[in-house]
Amino acid sequence: MNRPQVLKQLMEYFEKKGKILSIDEYKAAEDAPMRFNVAKRAFGSWARMTQMAVTAGFVEGAVSAPEPKPATPSNMDKPKAKPAPKKAVKKGK
Repeated sequence: MNRPQVLKQLMEYFEKKGKILSIDEYKAAEDAPMRFNVAKRAFGSWARMTQMAVTAGFVEGAVSAPEPKPATPSNMDKPKAKPAPKKAVKKGK
């Protein structure tokens, strides 16, 4: 199995469980989709697998891009500062 396939299967399993299981919880689970060693081997470590799961956004509570602030009158009233004009570059005589 390659890494994306393993990650997909694990994330579907974790979504059913409602969280990413720790190593001990996963080893104790009787309904795990694959053996622990198979899951870990694809990523090198369990921590790397959990990091990739969160980064990929498969899990609830995953880190996502912050939402933009809604436009409020206080944000809109302030005029934006104009950039300072650039000085002309004089060539040597």
